Amino acid sequence: MLNQSETVPLVLVVDDSDVNRKLMETYLSLAQYRVLLASDGPTALQLARAHVPQLILLDVRMPDMDGYAVCQQLKASDETRDIPVIFITADGDANAEKLAFAAGASDFLPKPVKREVTLARVKTHIALYAQRRSLEGMFRNVIEFAPDAFVLTDDQGRIVQMNACAERLFGYARKDVQGVALETLVPNIFASAQSSTECHRKDGSVFPAEVSFTPLQTNRGKLQMAVIRDVSIRKKAESELSESRQQLRELAAKSEEAREAERKHIAREVHDELGQILTALRIDLSVLKIQMGDSNPQWEARLQNMKDLVDQGIHAVRNVAVSLRPAALDMGLVPAIEWLCDHHAQHSSASFEFHSEQEDIDIDEVRAVIIFRIAQESLTNVARYANATVVKVSVARHEDELRLMVQDDGQGFDVDALARRKTFGLLGMRERALAMGGTLEIDSALGQGTRIVVRIPLGTSTERAHP
Repeated sequence: MLNQSETVPLVLVVDDSDVNRKLMETYLSLAQYRVLLASDGPTALQLARAHVPQLILLDVRMPDMDGYAVCQQLKASDETRDIPVIFITADGDANAEKLAFAAGASDFLPKPVKREVTLARVKTHIALYAQRRSLEGMFRNVIEFAPDAFVLTDDQGRIVQMNACAERLFGYARKDVQGVALETLVPNIFASAQSSTECHRKDGSVFPAEVSFTPLQTNRGKLQMAVIRDVSIRKKAESELSESRQQLRELAAKSEEAREAERKHIAREVHDELGQILTALRIDLSVLKIQMGDSNPQWEARLQNMKDLVDQGIHAVRNVAVSLRPAALDMGLVPAIEWLCDHHAQHSSASFEFHSEQEDIDIDEVRAVIIFRIAQESLTNVARYANATVVKVSVARHEDELRLMVQDDGQGFDVDALARRKTFGLLGMRERALAMGGTLEIDSALGQGTRIVVRIPLGTSTERAHP
């Protein structure tokens, strides 16, 4: 702990006049300050470096080394540059005051000094110095124990100082990197506008980091404070999350593929087996009606009712088979989507316009089914919510990309609001596109219709799609 004498402010008085030194010593001692005395500039510099006073009262006119030269040397040293200096001189002209402040003085007092004025100035500057040191100490503590690396550099990009986190992060001791270019630790940081970069440790290892710069105006001149944050853990977590999402999409795509295969199988079973049975039953009923109907009118009516029920069953079987697996898909993607538009046109008052530059597009079945399902969901949403009068659908292949566009002139909707509601229809469409490595764009606004564009990358015609 500091003893009581060390807590009392120390003032260095520099004057070549014995009378003036004694007078200032008397004033300051009576005001409970500790006092150091120097009769010339070199002695003053030695005492200032050895004792670091809280204030220096400096005479201007001294032999060999005047006050201006003493002040300039004080401000040039790291040990003494922060000590406030009050010039005391008999030169009361404006030029002397101008030279004093240019040399780094904090205040200026003309001779003869007045006790009350001098002590008031001394008290003020010591208090300001103590406050500044306290704030600087707090700032240094915040920087020193911050969880991020702080590196101070000069205007040439050379390292001036670093905190404890920077030492741990880079593996260098502070003294080893003072004067070293920051690019040794953070290569190409000044040549790039990117805040994310790679940093190099002493052992040669590399880690990802985010770097930001803040200019600082200090008594040592203009410095740059680089804040370096190690984002290795975050990058790893992001990579793992991205990989997990991709795995989930791949799993969802495989599940979707399995479901489509099962739907195709069930549709064929329903159409071929149940459809054939119902068709055969209807033929038998027709034959039975011919054989028995004329002789018994009552049986004729019952047989007709049975035929009607069988016809309803056949129609239901066809609807089930179509919903599970539209037969149009076997003809190709373009005919399937055109059939889909015709199907919706038959059950809607809206006008449907379909366009495709190719009669069909050579595409594997997995991608074809995914694109068809997205078109099906889009047109279902138009029928349910859009209140549209015109619906335009187009399919085109551009190089190795397939583009599906569904546009309507309906009432539109707020895309952001709908995204917050997490509607599963649009979410399912987007996930289907992402699972194929594609994108889904939705452009809509209230009263301005809706435009959905799906882009799916395509492989070669013989390549089977696997997400």
